[in-house]
This record gives sequence, structure tokens and C-alpha cells, in this order.
Amino acid sequence: MAKYSPLSQLSPKYLNQVMKHSKVMTFESGEVIFEKIHELPFVYYLLRGKLNARKSIISSSAIDAQTPECLFSINDKIPTGVSVKAQSDGHILMVDPKFLDRALAWSEADEKQPAPGQEARVKPRGDKSTSAKKSSTPARAATQVNHESELPAGEFDEEYFDWMTNLLEFPLFFNLPPVHIQTLFERFEQVCVAKDDVIIKEGDEGDYFYLLVEGRARVEIDEQPGKEIILSQGAYFGEEALVSETVRSATIIMEEDGVLARLDKDSFQSLLHDPIVNYISEKEFKEKLIDHPGKVEKLDIRSLAEFEYTPLPECLHIPLNELRDKIPTLDKSVTYCISEEGGQRGDIAAHILAQNSIDVFVIRS
Repeated sequence: MAKYSPLSQLSPKYLNQVMKHSKVMTFESGEVIFEKIHELPFVYYLLRGKLNARKSIISSSAIDAQTPECLFSINDKIPTGVSVKAQSDGHILMVDPKFLDRALAWSEADEKQPAPGQEARVKPRGDKSTSAKKSSTPARAATQVNHESELPAGEFDEEYFDWMTNLLEFPLFFNLPPVHIQTLFERFEQVCVAKDDVIIKEGDEGDYFYLLVEGRARVEIDEQPGKEIILSQGAYFGEEALVSETVRSATIIMEEDGVLARLDKDSFQSLLHDPIVNYISEKEFKEKLIDHPGKVEKLDIRSLAEFEYTPLPECLHIPLNELRDKIPTLDKSVTYCISEEGGQRGDIAAHILAQNSIDVFVIRS
């Protein structure tokens, strides 16, 4: 796939990720691929076969996978208003345009990093036999090896690649500046954990942000005994205490053996919190309302009691403790501006929304 443009600009690790997020459409001779009125949600590459793009009865053009022009996307050859029919059997690669755009940026950022051997690299891969102790003490065992890279410059490090592949599955990385991605990967530590290990304990000080790379965990809250919340692979937790500078609000216990990625408090603040949480003034919010009618909405994340006591007019209300559950109901084409009445809780809400690819600002005086 590296011969296709701009896929050829991707480093091997990011090309692999792009392929994992892509789909292949197979077709047979005579099959209509696109009706005359259609959308193009992907970047399309004709890998094999021939197509006929027909604009009218007297206007059509052939698209052949064997020609040099098909080393590029065929999107510009099949705009809406053009029907597309297969002239032979074949298949088309469909690439997620947003993921491709981010991967290209990540690759560019990688090229600006010091070459292996120029500086020591922290390699966040550990011995799978290393695990957290089974106890009431939050998990602390992790392997973070400092060493000079043993690989020649440009050599493919499969172990390190596998680690980054796992981390790239988390949507929170899509909202980060590309220059932060590589540094962030270096800062994350791998923690191998076992069933019944306590990862964080309610009431403790916050020290790490966690990604659940493998396995399942359960959430226990002292004020809600009997309520079962299960976190599955792909979940993240621990950011609330780091953002709000408060103690842990719940206990997290592993339901089965697994693997976590954790990030220390200072790295979380500089690499995940600061780049994601953006602030605007009330005046700037009102300007956004005028400039983008119907696409900007104020969000109040205070508790129901607070909201009922001092309601905000023309404001969507979702309590912070319900926000994760309400994510599927939110319109991702809308920019949400969190009211300043929620105080520092607004930063937590912004984190939750941003990590779910929702455009968000926090209003501050």
C-alpha cells in the first residue's frame, strides 16, 4: 500500500494503523458502485479492476487500476453527479479521511523527533510477568526501561510498534497536537495487572491517568453500594482527580488479568489536559453564537439541585456525573461551551467531551 499517495508519506507504524481503520469494497463486473447522486465519506483507492464514470449519455470516462493516476485517490473522478459502474471485477480501498489526516500529521511530527541513538528513549514495554500486587493498595508495579536504542536508525521496532498500536486505538489521541503524540507515547508506562488488583482507591490522592488496554475492571463507589459499573477494553479513568486536584471519587478493581497504560500527573497536565482544554470568554461565546447559528450551544454540568436553584436560560443541562452516559445523544456537529458556573468541574467535562471527539470550550471570565 505504500505506493499509493499520500499513503507513501506515512511511516510503517502509522500506515499499519491507517489500514486497520480502512475497509475494502469488492465489486463484480456490471455492478453499480455509486448512483448519480452520492456522498463520498471515505478516500477511495481503486486497487484492482476497471470502472466507468458516466456524467451523461454522451459523457463518460474510464478508470483503470493499472494506470499511474490510480496511485492517487479517485475521489475527484467520481464526484456527485457522476454514476459509477464496474467494467470488471475488482476492489476499492476505503480510507477514513480524518484518521488519514491525523496519521499524516503524526508521521510529520515523528520526523522532527531526534533520531534513535541521538538521545535515550524511554520504551514503555515491560515484562508481562510483572504485575501489581493483590492488595488494598493501588497498583504501582510498572516497567519503564531507560536505555540507548539498540536499533539502527530507521530500523522497525516491532515490540514498541505493538505498544503504540494499542495506544492509538484510544480516540483521545485524535484531539492532540501532532507534535505531542510521540512524547506522549514515551511517557506512558505499561502496567501488567491481575484479577482483583486494586488500581485506584476511593479517597486517595490522584497520581496517574489510566487507559485500559486489555481486560475488564469494575467501579465501586462507597455512596452507591450495590451499583455495578464495568469498564471494558478501551476505557480510560483517573482524570477527574488530576484535573480537579481532589481525591479519587471511586475504587477501580480488576475483574480479570489485563494491561494498563498509565501517565503521571505532570505529563497528563502538560500533554493531555492543557492541549485539550480550551478557554473562551463570555463575549467570545456570544460571538460564536452569532457567527455559527445553530452550531454552538452552552452546556451546564452542575448538579440538578444547583441547576434548579439557579437555572441558566437557553442552556443545555447535563450533570457531570451523567455526562459519559449522555455522549451518544450529543450532536458532534455542534460546539459545546461549558458555562463557568460549574467551576473547575468544567475542565473535567471538557476532557470527557474532547476525548469523545466533540468540539468543546470552557467559558472563563
